[in-house]
Amino acid sequence: MYQMKLWGMLLAFMLTLSTLHAEEKRYQVRSGMVEYALSSSGNMMGMQTKIEGKSKMLFKEWGNVELRDDTTTSVIMGREEHTRQTTKIDHGKVYIVDYEQKAIIEYDPAALQQSMYKDLAKSAQEMMLSKGGTKTGEEKIKGYECEVWETPQMKLWLHKGIMLRSEVKVMGIVHTTEATAVHLDRAVSDEALQLPDFPIRTMEEHRKNDHGDMPQMTPEQIQQMQEIMKNFTQK
Repeated sequence: MYQMKLWGMLLAFMLTLSTLHAEEKRYQVRSGMVEYALSSSGNMMGMQTKIEGKSKMLFKEWGNVELRDDTTTSVIMGREEHTRQTTKIDHGKVYIVDYEQKAIIEYDPAALQQSMYKDLAKSAQEMMLSKGGTKTGEEKIKGYECEVWETPQMKLWLHKGIMLRSEVKVMGIVHTTEATAVHLDRAVSDEALQLPDFPIRTMEEHRKNDHGDMPQMTPEQIQQMQEIMKNFTQK
């Protein structure tokens, strides 16, 4: 099940970092809360997969401080698993909670600028443009006007920079995220944005600590992972 956990974290990075930007305002809204329904289905690496869940995103300071909490139930080849993942952005730093290891992974986006994944640090619109994406129209989600942006792998509905719907195709799996409740320009407290009281590790420290539980991936799976990352990070 490690591969699915890895892909879930990878997708979370894509959707989170796609709107992470060095400018003062990530969103054109000061603060608010959005609740989402999550669903995924398809066949990946020969595994029939179905995932359902929900998510809550809270933010303040124009998105410079943001917390997203996801809970999902996945059925992979008949086996059911429940997972939770919490991601926080705090003025350019990203923190992901690993509830199994009871640890918080700290990710510094500054290192992203020197890597092959530098496109992930762009705003959502810039990311779509860098991949040849285009604005294909405008639609309303929960009464909010959204710009619709599309690439062959991804379709985003953005309201003032805030994602209210997404459709992402990853290696035979279609992931859909859709807002079910939107409350913008609502005050968000510091307490609501707090992470669990777990130790904080760097990504390298976490990788070393988790290595003993990591099953080996086949060369084909490694190649598939490299290809999908290439598709997401290069034009």
